[in-house]
Amino acid sequence: ATGAPRLACGTVHGNEGDVRVFDPVTGGEAVVVIDVGCDVYALAVFAEPAKGVLRLACGTGYRNYDVRIHDPVAGGAALVVLKGHREEVNALTVFEDPATGGLRLA
Repeated sequence: ATGAPRLACGTVHGNEGDVRVFDPVTGGEAVVVIDVGCDVYALAVFAEPAKGVLRLACGTGYRNYDVRIHDPVAGGAALVVLKGHREEVNALTVFEDPATGGLRLA
């Protein structure tokens, strides 16, 4: 990661969605395209506590109701898939648990 600003956008293409990461300063084509494999309705970025590297949580829908954690710099397959949702995941947030200080994803 260069520290340059980035803008991530989730897409909906009838179960073929992706996340496109852009340079908002220079514009142009996406610098990273992450094939999520299903519609993307929500995004949240956080730093992984153990390593400090960025992670991108993607809330999905249209037959795949899960949250997928990706590397927004390298792209590639999901590092973690959180299953068990019954409907589209339309919102995500990352917060610090006041009791433990650990990060939580809701």
